[in-house]
Amino acid sequence: MAEFERFEQLDAKDFFVEFVTQHFSTAWVEVTAPVGLSPVVDQERVEFAYETYINNLNEIRVRLHSQNPDHYKRAAALLDALNRAEVIQDLEYDGVLKSALEDNTAIGLSYHDCQYRLKFIDFYEASANQVMAFDLAFRCCQAYEAAEVKYSPNYLENMVHYLCENTDQNVQSLYMIFKSYWFEHL
Repeated sequence: MAEFERFEQLDAKDFFVEFVTQHFSTAWVEVTAPVGLSPVVDQERVEFAYETYINNLNEIRVRLHSQNPDHYKRAAALLDALNRAEVIQDLEYDGVLKSALEDNTAIGLSYHDCQYRLKFIDFYEASANQVMAFDLAFRCCQAYEAAEVKYSPNYLENMVHYLCENTDQNVQSLYMIFKSYWFEHL
């Protein structure tokens, strides 16, 4: 099991592939399992994400005197690479559970609980790659911060919307998002 400590670990392809695959497959299992979802990760897309991440870092290094991007820039490079690669190729469903949610007959769940879970399924179906990409980049960036800060569901929805809808985003715009988030929450 790949354990993240520093962004420099992601420079090694084997670690990157294992770490990203692990995160996209299992990081949200406590959220996806109760609604019967399981992401299917495409290894070729993970490898493409690695190449994109390294290219992003190299572009940043050209502009830096130190040639050592800080954690905000690295998080932005990672988010951009993962967002472009869309490493989740499919979602597998527990058909019985999904039917029970749709019919409001899931054992132990009220009508509103079923509707809430269905709303999450719709959100996750539409944006699983963006959700997981942002979550991973955020967690990696968080490892460098003294105070632990969590993003709200509303913030996640806004980030997902930005990642899905803005075709002019780039590593620099994502860098500003990470940097401003922590400055706002210090």
